[in-house]
Amino acid sequence: MAAQSAPKVVLKSTTKMSLNERFTNMLKNKQPMPVNIRATMQQQQLASARNRRLAQQMENRPSVQAALKLKQGAAW
Repeated sequence: MAAQSAPKVVLKSTTKMSLNERFTNMLKNKQPMPVNIRATMQQQQLASARNRRLAQQMENRPSVQAALKLKQGAAW
């Protein structure tokens, strides 16, 4: 059995610009995303407050207090 090759399909170019040129132009014309600095600062402050609360909760746990006492006793 002889393998027959499929006929070549030739597509006519629909544009005079290459893909590389097209994407380069898209990157050059891309507008930067506006950043809301106030919202970012508020998120950081909220995260900081949550972390402080979590640290306070951890400090008050009996298991953490016991571990801290053991560490202090070993240091002396």
